[in-house]
Amino acid sequence: MKAAAAHIHESEKHARLGLEPHELQDQIARWPNIDDHAENSIGFLAINNCLNEISHGLRLSAQEWDRWFDTPLDEIESTYDNWLRLKGTRGGIR
Repeated sequence: MKAAAAHIHESEKHARLGLEPHELQDQIARWPNIDDHAENSIGFLAINNCLNEISHGLRLSAQEWDRWFDTPLDEIESTYDNWLRLKGTRGGIR
């Protein structure tokens, strides 16, 4: 979530992540204790929409990737897929 927050301009956060900047920062502060049980909750939106942006939206150089992540993109995509499966839902921005 921090990487998505850092790479998406404030004016685009709501359009791209479905959250106001302060809502996203609140969820980052709660990590890892985010309440994502309801698909329309702010916690669910933060996790889903940030993982979707990291997996399909943001384009980072290898250096930039290594600055933000210690796992490869395919592992993050797999984590996103597993999270969606556990939630019984599909991916994409909400």
